Amino acid sequence: MIKQLRSWWKDTEIPNLIGRKKVDFSMFRDGTHIPVEFHPDFLEANQGQQPSLGEGRKVKLVHEDQNYEATLFKIDQVSAGREALQLRYNGNQTLKNLLIETFSHSYSYIMQERTNQQADDAKRPQVVVPEDQAEYIDFFATGVPFEYRLEFITFKSKPNVWWVNQGTTIQAEKEEGILWAPLLNSQGRKLYHWEMMREVKQGDIILHYSNKAIRYVSQVTDAAVEAPKPGSMANTNWQEDGRLVRTEYVELIPPIMLQQFNQQIMQVNLTQGPLHSGGGVNQGYLFRFSRQGLQVLQSLTAEVIWPNFTILDQDEAASNTENAHEVIPILPPTDSTIITLLHQIQSHIRRKGFFFPEHLIENFYLSLKTKPFVILAGISGTGKTRLVKLFAEAFGATGNNGQFTLIPVRPDWSDPADLLGYKDLSGRFKPGPLTEVLVEARKPENGHKPYFICMDEMNLARVEHYFSDLLSVLETQDWQEGKIQTQDLISSTLLDTPEDQVKFGSLGIPENVFLIGTVNMDETTHPFSKKVLDRANKLEFNYINLQQYPDFNVQVETSDSSDVAELNHLFLRSDYLQLVDAYDTNKELVVRTTERLVKINALLEDIHAHVGFRVRDAICFYMIYNERYKLMSEEEAFDWQLLQKILPRIQGSHSSVRRVLLKLMKEALGTGSGVTVNIEDLMDNDASPLYLKWAAGQTPPTAKHPQSARKLAFMLRRLEEDGFTSYWLS
Repeated sequence: MIKQLRSWWKDTEIPNLIGRKKVDFSMFRDGTHIPVEFHPDFLEANQGQQPSLGEGRKVKLVHEDQNYEATLFKIDQVSAGREALQLRYNGNQTLKNLLIETFSHSYSYIMQERTNQQADDAKRPQVVVPEDQAEYIDFFATGVPFEYRLEFITFKSKPNVWWVNQGTTIQAEKEEGILWAPLLNSQGRKLYHWEMMREVKQGDIILHYSNKAIRYVSQVTDAAVEAPKPGSMANTNWQEDGRLVRTEYVELIPPIMLQQFNQQIMQVNLTQGPLHSGGGVNQGYLFRFSRQGLQVLQSLTAEVIWPNFTILDQDEAASNTENAHEVIPILPPTDSTIITLLHQIQSHIRRKGFFFPEHLIENFYLSLKTKPFVILAGISGTGKTRLVKLFAEAFGATGNNGQFTLIPVRPDWSDPADLLGYKDLSGRFKPGPLTEVLVEARKPENGHKPYFICMDEMNLARVEHYFSDLLSVLETQDWQEGKIQTQDLISSTLLDTPEDQVKFGSLGIPENVFLIGTVNMDETTHPFSKKVLDRANKLEFNYINLQQYPDFNVQVETSDSSDVAELNHLFLRSDYLQLVDAYDTNKELVVRTTERLVKINALLEDIHAHVGFRVRDAICFYMIYNERYKLMSEEEAFDWQLLQKILPRIQGSHSSVRRVLLKLMKEALGTGSGVTVNIEDLMDNDASPLYLKWAAGQTPPTAKHPQSARKLAFMLRRLEEDGFTSYWLS
């Protein structure tokens, strides 16, 4: 089993290994902080002994029969609300000199970067050595408490891999066999993506990106030298002085489109890499890539003939896995396999004897992918909870292994403590049912597993009362070191004991947790506020075909679902958190979708039901995923979003509500339905000829957006018959 947290790593299959520490600046200065997740490993190595709080124990570090003294301190880390271990040797200059000499590559890199930062120590950001150049110290138990054997893993000079963004000049640069970047911008300042040219050396590999694809790969023949701007760039407004690298271009056939690999490459830890958190390409010229990233790229492009200089030899490829100098990342499936995997999930559900309407599984998947909170609404007995359970089961997530949890909501729940937990009279924290799942999900060994939480009968209590903290924390999702992190869900003021602080402290919503609520809309339940509606897709289960019987003659796909069960959480995790993450690679679709929403918002403003940026972004993400995975047509996908994100906001009894429903119905029917919607006539007259076309036994007209048209017909009928309408009354 692999355990990894920040700069520490451990493979439990390696005998006596306490942990592997990536060399950073603190290792050369005074020692290292030991994450709380690795405290049990040091406790075991020390045979159950540990320093007292606020005190230290002398430690012997053994390397090649030489002994070096250090101290293991246990401190009260007040800011984090927990105890911490620190290994210090700041007074042992002999050991520090050994580390500087042994890890000269890391030391030179770190000191150069710190010099470039030109800031006081307190203000300098931490320098992170790129993964393909990293060096490590392995700590091994010796059988003697507080004595550790050290093994050093040093960097061996190998060709670096770079990524260059080239626009209209790519063909001219290819013909000349060069890269060129200016020394300074027009304001006389250095830019880091130009300064990278200084580090390019002979034999390095360069990936050439232009117009949404990697089109060439090259090998450097001459390292960078200062040179004036070449003629191929005469039309640019760059300054005349710059650096030039000579390299031999090889065309990649076919070119590798960004969407083929960006999500997988994002999982590789690339410091100052070319991709931003949303999978788009950063602005700039030259960026660090990595040999590991190159391997991932090659594994995704079997149809491309890569030149020999880009292929890792077998010894090196083996060392990357067996010796684990780099941790092989957990990768999401490729876009082209998503539809196949969803078909396998559907097959699993059918094998269990359940059938759901066309595209419902795709819609459910896209909704979870857009945001990890989805609401399933409908009358009782329609299979809402069963869908969640079977969908999770297809991933191997069951109640037995703790990856599927059903939480029945009680009518008396009135605040978040009912769900998250509370502090008892003795001062101990009593976790709620949801907190217990979050604690398991955030453990390093479980980070790749999807965890499904089904909030059953979610609106028996007022959702805004007991679920408010969850809703607020979900809005704090942000990218940190390639993972989605949120703010803390449980306040540290609730945690008095060290044990509680270790177990529950700094607990947010892990990126591998997916929340699904089931709701019934009747006289026993509570309606939703717009705060809830804005944050979730609402899937309806109201249209039931009771004449659907088991058919044992139907051929169900018999492919084993084990491939699905082995999928990690990245199959469902969001790739975009803000629109900027997706805009540059999906501009046309985003603009097209937003223009539709602008027209709809103009209608909704009359009844104060118009949407904001949160809903716009969510709908755009849904549409982007659908287009990437080729699951439905664009009109089908927008129909689901109109139904699930727009119509739930509409309710009331005024004539303005009637006008909005009629105008939306006209748009949903489209021009090919054969139904004429005269807004002014229907405002003053009986509209039953329009909505009765959806009555039982009738064949509804062909509609551009059939799901939304059917819902709008029911909402119009309710308005005429009852004088009031709502999405939730059907």
